[in-house]
Amino acid sequence: MNREINEIFEEIQTFRIQGATNIAKVIINALIKYKSEISKQSKNKEEFIRNIKNIAKKLAIAQPIESMAQNIIGFIIFDLQDPKIKNLEDCEKTMEKITNDLNVAIKENEIKFIENGAKLIESATKKTRALNIFTHCYSSGVRSVFEKADNRNIDFRVFNIETRPVLQGRIAAKKLADVGINVTMCLDSTAPFIISNRSGRDLDIDLVLLGADSISLNGSAINKTGGYGMSLAAFYEKIPVYIVTSLLKTKRGFNDFINIPIETRSFKEIWPEAPIGVNIMNLAFDIIPSTFITGFITEFGILKPEEIKDAVKENYPRLI
Repeated sequence: MNREINEIFEEIQTFRIQGATNIAKVIINALIKYKSEISKQSKNKEEFIRNIKNIAKKLAIAQPIESMAQNIIGFIIFDLQDPKIKNLEDCEKTMEKITNDLNVAIKENEIKFIENGAKLIESATKKTRALNIFTHCYSSGVRSVFEKADNRNIDFRVFNIETRPVLQGRIAAKKLADVGINVTMCLDSTAPFIISNRSGRDLDIDLVLLGADSISLNGSAINKTGGYGMSLAAFYEKIPVYIVTSLLKTKRGFNDFINIPIETRSFKEIWPEAPIGVNIMNLAFDIIPSTFITGFITEFGILKPEEIKDAVKENYPRLI
């Protein structure tokens, strides 16, 4: 396996590459870069596809919960298996077209859901004070929605959490602060209290805006650990929860996320020198049930959880 592919795998696995969409883009660009090399290593179409699968699957399992990367790989393999493709030259041309089309589609989708998110924030604007929005972890989509809303001079403040143990929330906070957005970072464990109405009028949260690593057909979402508690608190307080995502993150064939395996990461991320006898559970993600979610901000508009399946069926039928 190419050394650079192994390095990309390591960067995805250790969260040095942040966000499901960014991971998908990196995998696409890696396949673009190495398609000629893969062709030289292959004797025929079947071997070319097998070699593509080996690289793509290795990168995809670096973060197995990331559905967008897995779906894109599935699209590529499906198109390469077209009987009209006869030789290695056809394989290279097809790969170039598919990957370019996917990059364009991802970009166009981002433009659409970012615009839809900014409109949502604008519609929720308070006349007497800044709109208070809570988020967590690092989502390039959520960050871009905030930036678009800020460019329209909408008065809002962002509250986020560190997102321990890898601290992706610090990355998000810095990026927002760097462009002049008012952001306040809090301890992870304080999020449900701050979202609650017991935290005081100055901390009245109006909206919870989260990204997603995967979504299911019934409108549930998987996101970095912390999303469940925040969404539960918001649901209890009747505060709307919106998920910023492309429907390309739909987990193929999953109607719900009940009993789906959740990645457990090394205890060393939490306590490198933990004493003998102390067991540490380091769950990387949790599940936000559809019950807690007000809507999904997507490339096809703002959808209710119960509308996800029909939207996926209409626009990405291979994911059903």
